[in-house]
Amino acid sequence: MDNKYAELTVFLSVVEEGSFSAAGRRQALSPSAVSKLVARLEARLQVRLFERIGGAIRLTQEGERFRAAATQVVQAMRDAENAVNVADCDISGVVRINTALTTAKYLIAPRLPLLFEKHPKLQLDFVLGTERADFMKQGIDVAIHSGRPTELSLVGRPLMLRPWVIAAAPEYLAAHGMPQRPEDLLRHRCLNFSIRTQWNRWTFHDASGLKTIDIPSQISSNQGELLRTLALLGLGVVRLAHFNIAAELEAGRLVALLGDFQERSEEDRFYLLYPHGRSLAPRVRAVVDFLAQQFAVEQGQR
Repeated sequence: MDNKYAELTVFLSVVEEGSFSAAGRRQALSPSAVSKLVARLEARLQVRLFERIGGAIRLTQEGERFRAAATQVVQAMRDAENAVNVADCDISGVVRINTALTTAKYLIAPRLPLLFEKHPKLQLDFVLGTERADFMKQGIDVAIHSGRPTELSLVGRPLMLRPWVIAAAPEYLAAHGMPQRPEDLLRHRCLNFSIRTQWNRWTFHDASGLKTIDIPSQISSNQGELLRTLALLGLGVVRLAHFNIAAELEAGRLVALLGDFQERSEEDRFYLLYPHGRSLAPRVRAVVDFLAQQFAVEQGQR
């Protein structure tokens, strides 16, 4: 193994396995061969990629940056190989997708006719929930959730930034008045998420900077769809993703509030998550590439 691609694959194997010996077994190399290859890579880059403490190793800051770049290169090579291995019409099998109900309903479902037109033999199994499912235990192939993944075992491809909107029904505002500043919400009936997440923290931006208000919720739920229904019934003020209530805002069934105080955060970016370190099955790669392309095209048009 004397080429740079081989160095990258061995380096990533060390990262994923946590030791030279385990990486050697995975790559059919001796631990000394793996160690020499990593040392050669470090010498060429003129940085230390790993800290060696006793019998353990961990990535340096330079190693972390190199891991991210190396993962993209290796995945791009695998993508190129997979692109010519299986014809679109022959891709088949079940792909298990984990995401929230609202994401599946408003963002994924409308795109499925195009997916099945391209891959008619595919089967999809949605595992819905606001919490990210366990890839290994639940057999998840792909997940779509907000927030960059911190696990080294997952690749996170950014899909879109999800803007939030605070809104209420005209009937509610007629009865209770329209809030003019974020602090006014403390005197309103608010509908909020019950789960422990950044979603139930209402963050605003004004002349003094960012502020988070602890919103008292008279009605709470772990599902945004119920909160949307309650808001439409005039039961209170809600904060939901724009895609969740876009049709209601356009039709006037809900009224957007406090727009001048809203702040977009990178925490609200959706990511397409899937395991890295191994070549994805053609059925999974087909779904990943389709969704990534769909969102990239739509984001580019805005």
